Amino acid sequence: MDVLIINPPIRLSDKPRHIPHGLAILANIIRSKLAIQPTFLDINAYRYDEKETEKIIKNINFDVVLLGGLVPTYGTIIKLSAFIKSIDPAVKIIAGGSVAMSMPGILLKNSAVDIVCTGEGEATIVELLSRLEKNKQAQLNDIVGICYKENNDKNRLICTQRRPLIQNLDEESARPAYDLIPMEIYLSNPAVGMGRDIDFISTRGCPYSCTFCYQPWGHKQKFHSVDFIIDALIFLKEKYNIDFVSFQDDEFMASKSRVYEFCEQRNRFLPDLLWSCTGRVNLVDEQIIRMMKDAGCVLISYGFESGSQRMLDSMNKRQTIDRMEKVIEISRKLEMPIPTSFIIGMPSEDDKSCQETLNFCIRNNIPLSSLMFATPYPGTEIFNFALKTGRIDQDRIHEFAMKLGDARDFTLNLTDYFSKEGLISKREEMMEKARKNYESFITQKEINAKVKKLFGSLLDKHFFDEQDLAHRTKHGGIGIF
Repeated sequence: MDVLIINPPIRLSDKPRHIPHGLAILANIIRSKLAIQPTFLDINAYRYDEKETEKIIKNINFDVVLLGGLVPTYGTIIKLSAFIKSIDPAVKIIAGGSVAMSMPGILLKNSAVDIVCTGEGEATIVELLSRLEKNKQAQLNDIVGICYKENNDKNRLICTQRRPLIQNLDEESARPAYDLIPMEIYLSNPAVGMGRDIDFISTRGCPYSCTFCYQPWGHKQKFHSVDFIIDALIFLKEKYNIDFVSFQDDEFMASKSRVYEFCEQRNRFLPDLLWSCTGRVNLVDEQIIRMMKDAGCVLISYGFESGSQRMLDSMNKRQTIDRMEKVIEISRKLEMPIPTSFIIGMPSEDDKSCQETLNFCIRNNIPLSSLMFATPYPGTEIFNFALKTGRIDQDRIHEFAMKLGDARDFTLNLTDYFSKEGLISKREEMMEKARKNYESFITQKEINAKVKKLFGSLLDKHFFDEQDLAHRTKHGGIGIF
């Protein structure tokens, strides 16, 4: 059996910075457990246009196609699946990732996709490919964790029971198949850090339930062991000479003991490797941040989301303004960057809450570089809110999904207070005022000196071009002190 795995393009306004973890993990599992060598087509890395993509696909032999990604890839998956079926209607197309998991029925009814994985794919893909290799028309109703079209009829969808979530990531999952990915492209475009920066996901699930976040892996977090992480990073250092690792977990710091263990082993085995991670204001204190910095951590990203306690409570954020300000104080004391993200336009947002957020940023000298629009991605609580209030038509979810992109682009007004134009204008006004205040607080020369102190000789080996600098500004990150 010939298997083609496709990573669709995403965020075309920026460089490709994030490796396709899920698809690359499945590629490794298919290769190791089924002895099938898949072909990996990374459109996102190479940024092929539509004609180039079609030409490449026509020259590849395949019986089954796997593709998937985040929700903004929805429209591309529809186009790709239609083209693939035009080449060979007998090909089986399997979709996964949050784009498929959050709206399996919508995707199946509006695309040429045959099967959707509704949960983690490691075990499901092995069972599916084993069955399809024997008979492409085989019955699939005993394979858990999928939805599919019965007899290719989009109006007759079969969804089997949910597959239990993986409990031991080390044993039941795998490293990504790095050798099948164009690593030089990703390593040349730092995600967060500097130099040869690789992003890494070491957990699944999140113990929190923010209303704007889609969490398919549940709220009981699963962890790769520190031994697994260190082994993978040693491999990446030896094979690809990485300088930096950006942990992209939903919440890297949920287990303090694991963070301490990682820092200890990093100091022992990878003393020159710098890193960043996601954090949460209720999980950090001066002791742990100091320990992380001493172990090469140069940045902890925080989702502040709002300077209004009322809005934080409405998001089920489970954090306080006082705690946010304490983290800013600690970070400045330890000369750590303070990359923070905010959201505007959540349900019940009004002029007062926006002013509270702006006041918070001015009071604490935060530039509001990353202020995103509240975007009701399928599977989130605010998506359900948008359906219940008629902002999204239940019968037109497909059309809505076709418009979804980056949360920095306006998609839908969830407020009653603002008009669409008013909300867009308010965002621009807040960002401009916060930026001017921040520039009066610290000079670019002072920022450069702090970055130099964090990165040391690594800064001398690498530089940012204009697009990298624009990425840093747009996404907060390094440079906010």
